[in-house]
Amino acid sequence: MQKEQSETNKKAWSYRAYEWWEKKSGTPKDAAADMKCNPEKYLRKHLGYMGDVKGKNIAVLLGSNGRKAIPLALLGASVTIVDISPENQRYALEVAREAGVEIEYIVSDVFEIDLDRLRHNYDVVYLEGGILHYFVDLNPFARIVYDLLKTGGRLVLNDFHPIRKFLRFAENQGVEIEGDYFDSRLFDGAVAYRNMFPQSERSEFPDCLLRLWNMGEIISAIASCGLVIEQLIEEPRTEGNTFLPGSFTLVANKYIFQQQPF
Repeated sequence: MQKEQSETNKKAWSYRAYEWWEKKSGTPKDAAADMKCNPEKYLRKHLGYMGDVKGKNIAVLLGSNGRKAIPLALLGASVTIVDISPENQRYALEVAREAGVEIEYIVSDVFEIDLDRLRHNYDVVYLEGGILHYFVDLNPFARIVYDLLKTGGRLVLNDFHPIRKFLRFAENQGVEIEGDYFDSRLFDGAVAYRNMFPQSERSEFPDCLLRLWNMGEIISAIASCGLVIEQLIEEPRTEGNTFLPGSFTLVANKYIFQQQPF
């Protein structure tokens, strides 16, 4: 099932993604100029969870168009993106070139990366903004994160708060409950940027195949792979209804514990 989901999502994210990034962030030259001006802006509070990134090896999984990886490289990190879309890769590498930094960009399903080469290679694994719904099973994904990290390495995971999966927000700022927080079914969903194109073109976009997770499932997957959760920060919505959570950031570390004799 994971392979089917990955193939579906690759098809969706390979359709007009480069065009979308130019609409949203400007030409690679324009995007690079903005990143160079203030790279910290792109990393928000997450930079504080990583510490000084200069000289660190950082993997940005599902790193999309490089909007997080390139600022990290500008701050002195050695950065690898893993993402399934060649359109995303094209845009990211062009922005990196304009910014005067090098990044490694691996076009691959996360489950098909060369772990023999990458195992225990990274000080930080970073995921940001709408990532987890692209996985049909979080446990093997969490294990890959564990394997990528060096001993003492850190996971910084930011994503949409699961409470969003069954809330709908009206124009008058009212809140309606719709759906099931514990629903575990796969469903077809629009690729993130489809609605930014004219209505007449939207039917041409392939759908993604998504699975929404609740907070217990997310925490359990990270903890069961062997990572030690340090913080779980819930953040308010930014576009109204700020009394409700909109996203969360989970910070976890890879430690090796010596088993003590009884």
